[in-house]
Formats: sequence, structure tokens, C-alpha cells
Amino acid sequence: MSSRLGAGRMRVREVCREAWRDVASGASWAGTWAVVCGVLLTAVVGLRTAALVGDVRSAAAYVASGAATMVQRAEDRIDGRACDALGSSEGVVAAGALRRLEHGTVVASLPGSAIPTYEVTPGMLRVLGVGASVGRTGVLLSPSVRDVLGTSPGSDLVLADDTTAPVSGAFAYPDDGRDPDLDHALLAPAIDDGHPYDACWVTVWPQRDDTVQVLRRTVLAPTGAEDEDRPTVGQLNARPGAVFTPSGAPPVGVPLGAAAVIGFAVGGAAVLRRRLASAADLHVGVPRSAQVLGVLVQHAMWGGVAVLVPVSVSVVMTRGLAPPDAFPMVVGACGVAVVGFVATLAGGAAAAGTVRERALHRYFRTR
Repeated sequence: MSSRLGAGRMRVREVCREAWRDVASGASWAGTWAVVCGVLLTAVVGLRTAALVGDVRSAAAYVASGAATMVQRAEDRIDGRACDALGSSEGVVAAGALRRLEHGTVVASLPGSAIPTYEVTPGMLRVLGVGASVGRTGVLLSPSVRDVLGTSPGSDLVLADDTTAPVSGAFAYPDDGRDPDLDHALLAPAIDDGHPYDACWVTVWPQRDDTVQVLRRTVLAPTGAEDEDRPTVGQLNARPGAVFTPSGAPPVGVPLGAAAVIGFAVGGAAVLRRRLASAADLHVGVPRSAQVLGVLVQHAMWGGVAVLVPVSVSVVMTRGLAPPDAFPMVVGACGVAVVGFVATLAGGAAAAGTVRERALHRYFRTR
């Protein structure tokens, strides 16, 4: 019994050595098949990864443009605390409230005009992409106000009444189609005095169907005044569209299926191209099992190299993305590579099983 096991181990060892010699000598065309398989799998992975990366970057631009920010307007009827509390809701990136002061800020260098001034909650600073700690140390200026006044963060803004206000920084507010309310404005941290606000801004991503209903919860009961306006809800920037539409990357089943077809076809072709040599081996007494094992070993060598290419390409293509966005794409590429590798082995084994010793002369004539 032990002698048969030893013979079996020797046979497997010899099969592996012969497979390595075929690969190293170039007789099996391993390099060519690795390139062919790698290129085809990379095309499958690259097309889908490119579409997904494009969607991620387009989505980031969509959010940055303010299109994902909804604004609930109701003058003197917004509950600031309730608005800020939305920031902890599922899918809400940030939420905050603001109210416009009746009298703006008059600076000493421009005594003839008042800068529109808004008091804002800490959450509003996060909506604008400013750290809450920054906004608590002083006022924030819009880009146009900063440019007109030439004021830098850390300096003091001299007002017309000879008082000063510390400037903690500026907030980005590009002219890209968003509501121009804050295009020329000064923001000041509000005191939590329970007074209502004029608007609640909330950035939601991914988009939700119930955003409008959620925003309505921040509106206080009507006061009954005759001149009271009805609450309204709208996008901060409607130019990019009401709904973000991705490019339509194919579902994961498509690249997996393509990888299976490619791997099986290339794996089979690599064997059938050498069917004359395979039939000759059978003719001189090489067992079918040893021949199939040799094919599997060879295919594992060049197939393993081939599948590293699409995975590496996916890693390169996703550079610069946030890990939560890039990781699923790389995992998907690994899945395609694994399917392609397994299909390559299956294709090679299946093709090896179709080679017949009795067809040796026919293979020779059609070589």
C-alpha cells in the first residue's frame, strides 16, 4: 500500500516537473495565453471600474454643487434645534438653520452699505463645509465679501460703530447656479436663545424620497399673521437636476459571466492548439489523468499571472477615491479575476478530455 502511495506521489511530482518544463521552454505558449487572458479580463474589469469611478466622482460633484441640499424656507418659523438634530438621521450628511438679521453689518471701510448678515447654527457650518469649531471663534465671510474687504482669517473686522468682530475664515459659495442668498453675506454664530429661524438646509446622500416630509417637521405652527408666507421647499441648486442619474454601469453578474466565458474559451484554446502533442502523449502511454493534471498545473501558472493584471488595474483606477468607495470596486475586480481563473482551469480540463488518441493521424493532417 505504501509503495503505491509513493508511486503516486512520484507521478504527481513528475507531472508537475514536466508542466514546468513546458511553461519555461515556451512549448505551451504560456506567455501568450497569459497576455491574451489578462488583456481580455482587464477590458472587462476596466470598463466596469471606469463607469463606477465616473459615477462616484459625478456624485461627489453633484453633492458639492448643492444639488443634494434641500432648503425648507419659513420665515420666523423654523425650529433651529430640530433642524440641527436632522444631522444625526440616517443618510443626512449635514443639516443646519439660518436667520437673516434685519440690519446687516456695516464695516468702517464701507460705511455707506450694509453687508447682509445671517446667524447660523453649528450644523449650518457643516452644510457649508466649514468646521463647527472654526465658526464658533468668529464670523465667516463669503468669497465676494472677503475679496472686497481684503480680510484674512485671524484678523478683526472693524465695524462702523468702532467695535470689532474676529474673522475666523471664509466659506466656499461658487456661482454655479445655487441660490444666491449667501453669495454676498456674513455669517455669525447664533446664540441658542430659542428664537426661530428662517430656513433649514439639509444635505442628504444618497438621496431619499422622504426628505421633504422630514424637513416639514422643522416648521413651527403658523402664527396666524395675515402677511405670513407659506413654507416652501426646494433644491439649493436645481441646475444639475432633481435626481442624480448614474451612468448605468452593468450589474456585477455581467462581468462575472464575461470572465467565465473568457476564461473557459482561452483555457480550452490553449489545450486544443496543442492537441497533436496531447494525442501523441496518450499514444505513448501517458495516462489521461496525468495529462489533465499537467494541463491544470500549466494553466494555474499562466492563469495566476493573467488574473493579477485586472486586479492591479482596478487598484490604479480607484486611486484617489475614499476607501468606502474604492474597496467594493477592487473586491469586484478580485471576484472577476477568481471566476476567470477557475474558468480557465475548467476550460483546460474540459478541452483535455476531448483529445482522442485515435484521432492522432487526423490531428497530424490538420496541424
